[in-house]
Amino acid sequence: MKESKNYIGYVRVSTKTQVYGHGLDVQKQAIIDYCKNNNINLVKIYADEGISAVAERPAFKKAMKRLLEDDNIDGLITYDLTRFGRSIVEIHTNINQIREAGKELVIVKHNIVIRKEMDSVMKAMLGFFAVFAEFERDIIRERMQAGKERAKIQGTRSGKPMHRPKANIDWNKVRELRRQGLSWSKIAHHVGVTPATLINRAKEEGYFDKFNKEYEEYLEKLISRR
Repeated sequence: MKESKNYIGYVRVSTKTQVYGHGLDVQKQAIIDYCKNNNINLVKIYADEGISAVAERPAFKKAMKRLLEDDNIDGLITYDLTRFGRSIVEIHTNINQIREAGKELVIVKHNIVIRKEMDSVMKAMLGFFAVFAEFERDIIRERMQAGKERAKIQGTRSGKPMHRPKANIDWNKVRELRRQGLSWSKIAHHVGVTPATLINRAKEEGYFDKFNKEYEEYLEKLISRR
């Protein structure tokens, strides 16, 4: 059996809502699944929570420092290029550092493994995905701005009608699904509310931190099994 490599993971979300919504835990689970299926020993996952694309990324700096300096770490794995870098220049700069150090970078979303030696096809693909990642960020910014403007016109922060009655949420079901490792967004779909509504209600009623703690324990067990 091929000897497993030691990798560290990196995940990032730009808003606090995403931390336990459709962002952070989905990225973590995708990384864990990839490592499990590819005989990779996942040593640790570094996470920048609620860090925008223009802010400093302390966890990313720690991850890169460990990757480049620790001889026992073979590579870094992240979900997609929008999490790894915030501009084409930054993406290529970081990738070149990793390659020059003889380490590897895995992009789970596109099933790409970047090594020191890359052929012309791989380099072309990487350039394409870097351009696409930056384009994707621009589209997201445009949508967010459009949403803010629409909300202003409609007179509320979210643009939704005021005084809407609260939906009934089965918290026992939420707890069970969270323990199984489902993200808040997937759980929201099961109970018939939006992710933002579920997260806000969970915070109001004191379930948010409690259920997340149980979920983190679930992740730790998965990592420890590797």
